[in-house]
Amino acid sequence: MNMRQAVISGSRVKTSNDLMGFVFVCMLFMMLAPARYAWADTKPARLFEREDTIEVLITAPWRELVRDSRFQGSYPATIEFTDESGKTGTLELTVERRGITRQRVCKIPPIKIRFDKKAVKGTTFRGQKSLKMVTHCESSPRYEQYYILEFLAYRIYNLLTDFSFKVRPLTATYLQAGSDSDEKKGSSFFKKKTSEGPAFAFLIEEDKDVANRHDLKKLNVSKIRTTQLDSYEAALYALFQFLIANVDWAATVGPEPGKCCHNTKLIGPEPTAPDDILYAIPYDFDSSGLVDSEYALPPDGVPIRSVTQRYYRGYCTHNRSLEGARQKMLANEQAIYRLFEEEARLDSKNRGKALGFLERGFAVLKDDARFEKEIVDRCR
Repeated sequence: MNMRQAVISGSRVKTSNDLMGFVFVCMLFMMLAPARYAWADTKPARLFEREDTIEVLITAPWRELVRDSRFQGSYPATIEFTDESGKTGTLELTVERRGITRQRVCKIPPIKIRFDKKAVKGTTFRGQKSLKMVTHCESSPRYEQYYILEFLAYRIYNLLTDFSFKVRPLTATYLQAGSDSDEKKGSSFFKKKTSEGPAFAFLIEEDKDVANRHDLKKLNVSKIRTTQLDSYEAALYALFQFLIANVDWAATVGPEPGKCCHNTKLIGPEPTAPDDILYAIPYDFDSSGLVDSEYALPPDGVPIRSVTQRYYRGYCTHNRSLEGARQKMLANEQAIYRLFEEEARLDSKNRGKALGFLERGFAVLKDDARFEKEIVDRCR
């Protein structure tokens, strides 16, 4: 081998060694990279980061919960679920009755579920401690349609503002604790069988999570002044309630002394100074005209005979922001209609009824004379 060949051969060896060294370093980096990166790739989305439906099976002593309305404590339960990647999981939790009107009228009352915060780590429920769950109330397609409509009311408000509760739809099966797994296909356990469902249900975001999105805190106060509410958000809140014909709310004081508010949560800075701006977040829309449930009645003191009658209950303090809120709603009119047009769980009868009802509400917002008469002049 001459000198030139030796140099070339040595260069090739060096290049080969360099390449092998580079590959080794890359492999070593991949092996030693922090585990959190690999874990993050497989970690499912957080519960309210997605809008698709989660299938769940909740096993609990449902017969006891349903029959004993006087007991408002918790029952042990488990939830089996499948996340968006197709992975299944099982968590221990507790369930308890909640609500006021629906506790009286529903065989399957709305519930609150409480998690062990450590147990939910790494799952789609991570970060959750307790959640409100809206059930289908009765074993009747009519009732299931009510709560699909209520779910869509939440989605309307999500389109209008981020100062709103996110919701996540479920297909839920309720299994009586102690039942044999082969009995899961039984009919209603309320008729002495073992399971109920699958049926529509949805989960509602916690108020602390809404507050966290805005670097605020959930508030527990006795009452507030209308001037403390953010003017634009308060005007939007009131126009939204007008659109869906909901008068079952209070944003400054509650029905019980010392506890604000009614079907509304407040968020804001904490501690709260007199001049701090607060935000009202509405929930519970089953008594609205949009849902038009058979048990819904107008509250005392509101001059309407039916919940399908619209009656504006916003505050005059916020009239200066009404036009901006009005334009926000008009800009989202078609997107709101699409929510109902694309909701496959809504039957054609209720879809047509809801769309017609919303169109009549938007007709008021579009007409300057009617807007002045039915909204601006009716403020409190």
